[in-house]
Amino acid sequence: MKTILVPTDFSANSSKALKFAIHTAIHNNSTVHIIHQTSVLELAPDSAFTGLYMPSQADQVQYLKAELDKFVKKSLRSFKGKIDEKLIKSEIVPGVGTSDILVSAVKRLKADLIIMGTTGASGLKRLFIGSVAAQVIEKSPVPVIVIPDNFRQKAIKKIGYSSDLAHMEDELKALMPVAKALEAEIEIFHIQPTFPTTKAFIEFNEEKDIDNLKKKLKLDSLQYRLIKTKQDNDFFGGISKYRRVAKPDMICTVTHKRSWVEKILDPSKSKAIAYHNEVPVVCVKVGK
Repeated sequence: MKTILVPTDFSANSSKALKFAIHTAIHNNSTVHIIHQTSVLELAPDSAFTGLYMPSQADQVQYLKAELDKFVKKSLRSFKGKIDEKLIKSEIVPGVGTSDILVSAVKRLKADLIIMGTTGASGLKRLFIGSVAAQVIEKSPVPVIVIPDNFRQKAIKKIGYSSDLAHMEDELKALMPVAKALEAEIEIFHIQPTFPTTKAFIEFNEEKDIDNLKKKLKLDSLQYRLIKTKQDNDFFGGISKYRRVAKPDMICTVTHKRSWVEKILDPSKSKAIAYHNEVPVVCVKVGK
């Protein structure tokens, strides 16, 4: 991981995301690039419109950059002496459409990872608070780590990777760079029962297939766990049960490129998990 991109809105939760990014950067000698995107006039208290003077966009950006610098400096306090502050960069990006701006920044900065905060919500509140994270997950060409609002900084030792067992090799290849950057082991988990029972589950041989994956992908450790639920296709109940019994430090979900028809008929579960979770979630994408 050479460059980690962190969007911030100056909230407490985005501060947690930034600290998580800095912690990750320390172990990888990565650059952390923080972006604050603004699409409305955010006026400094002492330069509000008086009828005689309206701050220019340059004034606005200058004020916000000063606020961003203070925000970053505060987040860096607990890392004093642990990271070269030259690796911490920040910018204000005026424009509309946070997710599009972030995707453009990924390409411009050649970022390998996005780390961002979100809050659990429901109904209309979820629509507005969580929409940005959902759009970023949908559009990002690189993995996205979403930090929940109740997260307390700790090392990520185990990533629970939710799999339908059909595309494990490709999905693990997408997840492995993140696991390596976090120095975490991976545990595959599959939720049963599903209806109809998938061919991949019927043909899956735990001992043989896991051993083959370890050898093929050169993994020192790879675990597997079957999670059984009381109802068919209880994906979210299965995620909750896995979290209780396995106690992972992070959950991984994988999205595949889908047509607009597939998106309507089968909305992505990755975005919903990111809304309501007690541990960080990493969303990786397979397919261009």
